[in-house]
Amino acid sequence: MTHLATVDPTDVADCYATLARCFDTPDEAFLEAIHSGELDEALTSTLGTLGLDVDPAPPVDDRGDLLEGYRRTFEGYDGPSAPPVESVYEPWWDGQRREILSGPAATDMRRRFEALEIEPPGPYPADHLALELEYASLLLEAGNGDAYAAFHREHFDWIPDFVDRVEATVDDPFYAWIVSVLERTIDRVEAWMQTSLEAAGDVEAGSIPPTSERDPSEVNGDEQ
Repeated sequence: MTHLATVDPTDVADCYATLARCFDTPDEAFLEAIHSGELDEALTSTLGTLGLDVDPAPPVDDRGDLLEGYRRTFEGYDGPSAPPVESVYEPWWDGQRREILSGPAATDMRRRFEALEIEPPGPYPADHLALELEYASLLLEAGNGDAYAAFHREHFDWIPDFVDRVEATVDDPFYAWIVSVLERTIDRVEAWMQTSLEAAGDVEAGSIPPTSERDPSEVNGDEQ
């Protein structure tokens, strides 16, 4: 069994980068990654560092089927859906839940990307799950564990509600599978954060030791 205190943050970063790809609109390259086994290999490798075993991806015949499943799951293509966007699940500035886009989470994510001089892809809200996973990966790659821990607490607390909605509305095998993988990953990362905290003897909840090869202030080091 993996000892979580020994997990390298850059391995978690790689895991997030792979998952981000799964929540992007699928293209031919992503379909090829599924058919060739590249996606399974990447997830097995990255999740293995966290002590997680995952089943292989469900079969997908062609990009048309994959794209239809994506739209049906996340965009309300032909009925209820589960948008992978934080603002849908979080209260707005007045504390009310509106289940629409461009809430406080989106504003904060735009600020974060602007600080890095990165322009989020046009089709996506700034708090789309694929972008949040990419941002988390950047923090961990830069060795900025404290900034990541703060980001995790602020921007991944909606994932359980998202998972619940997927389970209630979605019947696409591939995307139901990847959401399950996401849920297990987030749970495992939270356990890793707690283990790292205990191993470091840190009294400040959520602290993650930075990697030794990168400057911990390299990415948004002032956001704690």
